[in-house]
Amino acid sequence: MDSAQRSASRAITTAMLSSAAVTAQFVAGKATRDALYLTNLDITTLPVMLIITSAVSIALVFLSSKILPRVSPAIFVPLLFVASAVLLFAGWWTVLLAPHIGAPFIYLQVSGLGPMLGSGFWLIASERFDPRTAKRHFGQIAGAGTLGGLLGGLVAERVATVATIDAMLPVLAVLNLFCAWQVRALAPSPDQSPIRPPVEPSPELSAEAPLSGMRVLAQTPYLRNLAVLVLLGTISSALVDYLFKAQGVATFGRGDNLLRFFAIYYAATSLVTFVIQTSASRVALEKLGLAATTASPSFALFVGGIGALLSPGLAGMTAARAGEAVFRGSLFRSGYELFYTPVPIAEKRAAKSIIDVGFDRLGDAAGGMIIRLVLLLAPLSQHGAILSIAIACSSAALFVASLLSSGYIQTLERSLRNRASELELSDISDMTTRATMLRTLTMQRSADQTLYRPAALLPVPKPAVPGETTTVVSVEAGRNLGRALDVDLLQLMALRSREKERVLRVLRTDDGIPAALVPHVIPLLAWDPVAEEAVNALRRVAEEHVGELTDALIDPNQDFAIRRRLARVFSVCVSQRAVDGLLLGLDDQRFEVRFQCARALASVVEKNPRVRIDRNHIFDVVGRETAVGRPVWESHRLLHQLDDSDNRFFVDEFVKNRAGRSLAHVFTLLSLVLPPEPLQIAFKGLHTTHQNLRGTALEYLEGVLPPPIRDALWPYLEDQRRPGAGPTRDRDEIVADLLRSHESIMVNLRELSARDQAQRAKPEDTDSDTRRDTQTGPWQQA
Repeated sequence: MDSAQRSASRAITTAMLSSAAVTAQFVAGKATRDALYLTNLDITTLPVMLIITSAVSIALVFLSSKILPRVSPAIFVPLLFVASAVLLFAGWWTVLLAPHIGAPFIYLQVSGLGPMLGSGFWLIASERFDPRTAKRHFGQIAGAGTLGGLLGGLVAERVATVATIDAMLPVLAVLNLFCAWQVRALAPSPDQSPIRPPVEPSPELSAEAPLSGMRVLAQTPYLRNLAVLVLLGTISSALVDYLFKAQGVATFGRGDNLLRFFAIYYAATSLVTFVIQTSASRVALEKLGLAATTASPSFALFVGGIGALLSPGLAGMTAARAGEAVFRGSLFRSGYELFYTPVPIAEKRAAKSIIDVGFDRLGDAAGGMIIRLVLLLAPLSQHGAILSIAIACSSAALFVASLLSSGYIQTLERSLRNRASELELSDISDMTTRATMLRTLTMQRSADQTLYRPAALLPVPKPAVPGETTTVVSVEAGRNLGRALDVDLLQLMALRSREKERVLRVLRTDDGIPAALVPHVIPLLAWDPVAEEAVNALRRVAEEHVGELTDALIDPNQDFAIRRRLARVFSVCVSQRAVDGLLLGLDDQRFEVRFQCARALASVVEKNPRVRIDRNHIFDVVGRETAVGRPVWESHRLLHQLDDSDNRFFVDEFVKNRAGRSLAHVFTLLSLVLPPEPLQIAFKGLHTTHQNLRGTALEYLEGVLPPPIRDALWPYLEDQRRPGAGPTRDRDEIVADLLRSHESIMVNLRELSARDQAQRAKPEDTDSDTRRDTQTGPWQQA
């Protein structure tokens, strides 16, 4: 490992440790904040505190937006953690002297400053890593943060058990100092910060005027819908959170037990969030899409809220609150951040912090005002009224989320046309993004071909005419623009270029072709100069794309050359899905496709004997193969020379050349459902001149094959004996005799091979039978 790799590895480790520490202090801080406030103040004052905290947080966001352009985040964010630690020590001293003053102070500091600390950490991380590294490792970093939140909740619970609530404050202060140290270590040096290309802003925005966040939101409907989604989600979350805390106070009272309850709650939700984040986020993006994944917290609150209405109490409110919190920390986050990927960087920097923090805090403030109004207007039915409003807000959020899909697609298409997107097709997990990118790339195909046309082929500009304005397009400028394109886009254009060397460079990539290029590699199987490399490239990613390969294999409109070579790709697979696809390929009208499917099945079964293959189905296939009649049976040809590495039975070249393709195909099929070793030996024994060895092989086959298969196959074995009613000896005895004969069969075959080679050296002495076998051997090109 070189120094650059070691540095990157250390940075990733530091980022994971920082993420864990930042999340731990935030989760433990929330548990301490809630318990401390609700122990010293009445629950009815919480809505007002929410409004005040939101106002302070929004003010801090706008203040930081003014500071960050002038002060590096590498300095500002660690100082923010140090300031938080100092405030926690001051709050601890205040709580000891005047709890009724210290509790609101701690609530204001944790709720107002806490989100900025987390946002500052992710800002440092995004500047420390280039986009490719970020996409590969941000999932690990976020997972470490979730585990850190779990540990933070457990620490808060233990401190509450052995000490008092205020004892957590110095622990949180020390943890903030640790975060300042780690975040400073993570911050990039000037030469490590990735350089990003300039991006064309939205057509709705004037290019001359400087971008501001509120102006971007006002003129970009897509981001406006995203802000409304955040606002509605936060309002409903704040309403349910109030009811949850009120039920907690009513159940556990005030004091250390309340802190233990909140600590256990936050730790448990962190654990469940981690499990869902690591196991279901990618699946949700692939199956549900961005909009549904991002709407998952609103859906959970909608369902949980109805359940809490039907079953009031702590359990119902805990389920509703926890469901929303879990999905917000897992599925929502994974989908929500992707909505920003096609947004031009200038617009993103101007609007993202306002949406993420500003509208989030505005939702808290709106929730606080709604709670305050309900307490004034309907104090006796506050539970049902607040919960009903939360359900209504969740319903509205679901509707707004459904509107985001079309805006996302339009923004993504615009971003691709401007070459502004930093996406890599191999890293895209949701189908909406992938489909949109491929459709846009297709529209750009002609433009890309012009861009990458050699200079000698570019149109020669006409001589300047006096009085005319001439526009000169620099070829070098076009090349510079090409270098900024995403690697996957360049590879796609290379595959479409029909230039052999460019295509081969893509196909020979060690890391395997990206997922989005698979449908573009499949047609290359019909192009002979690159077909073999295309097979190898698809084999490296075959298991991940079995469904897509199967669709092409069984498509009767697909080129025959593609189907016959595509069947060979499956030979590296081990899954049941691959077996199911190959079984469908056995119904192809062309013999070579069926032949290659059977060989690939044998390869899969050899690597994974646990796959399921229906015995009767294979016998039906064999029955169809043997029912074609002798002229068709003997006329089968293979257009592709078989690889020795693919061979499963014919280990000797002489057997390959003598064995009929149809017979080899049938034995390959039979090996899928019958013991393969004696079947292979029997097949070799059929091609010896030693009568006893051949007789042993025929006797085994006579006993092991079902009567319909045996009767149909026997004429092609060119045996003078008619099959009897059954074997004359016990089957186990025949198998034992056949296995003992294996060495004799191999010796006989070697003798025949030497004799055959001597005959080939003298063409004039070669009989017509030998010439016929040589010309029609399965390893000869048609």
